[in-house]
Amino acid sequence: MRARGMPAIIGVVAALLVWAVHFLAIYGAQATACIRAAPDAELFGQPLVPALVLGLTAVALLAVAAIGLLAWRRLPSGMAGQEGEDQPCFLAWLTLATALFAALAILWEALPVLILPPCG
Repeated sequence: MRARGMPAIIGVVAALLVWAVHFLAIYGAQATACIRAAPDAELFGQPLVPALVLGLTAVALLAVAAIGLLAWRRLPSGMAGQEGEDQPCFLAWLTLATALFAALAILWEALPVLILPPCG
């Protein structure tokens, strides 16, 4: 039973790990650009920091969406667990809720980086 439930538990925290890595990546990139005095650097004709943040945000949202989709597929078709399957159903719903929370948090933390000047 334990070996079977461990991947489901890992799925619950996976979206939060994606959120944490995204947080460190975007603010680390912004800090590095400011320390290196390159806030006006460009990537493909766009300012470097906002372009990098958009790219990292898109990758993080795709990862969280994949985690949420896997959780959605683990839910029973009738939305109510079979008899004796309450824990997997609960973990699937919890993973789905955590993925939604992580997606909103990723969007929220990317917003100031896109609105404010990079080294303001």
